[in-house]
Amino acid sequence: MNKTSLLLVTLFCISCSFFVGYYFGRNLSVQEMGDFKNSLQVSLRLHGNTLDVEKSHSDIRVIVDGKELMGTGNIEMRK
Repeated sequence: MNKTSLLLVTLFCISCSFFVGYYFGRNLSVQEMGDFKNSLQVSLRLHGNTLDVEKSHSDIRVIVDGKELMGTGNIEMRK
């Protein structure tokens, strides 16, 4: 095996390992973001002029009409 073919095989292996690592790394980060999105959610329901807010975690900040909602509950909206 001459030096040129050895160089080509080496470059091929390096490029394959890069793309395989990129594909699996990207797949893991997309999956982690999906899990993060599902674990931290805010549910909003509007009934007339009342807004029901439910948070999945207490550290989530919800700002409605310039005021921060401290917990889960109802907010009466002006029309």
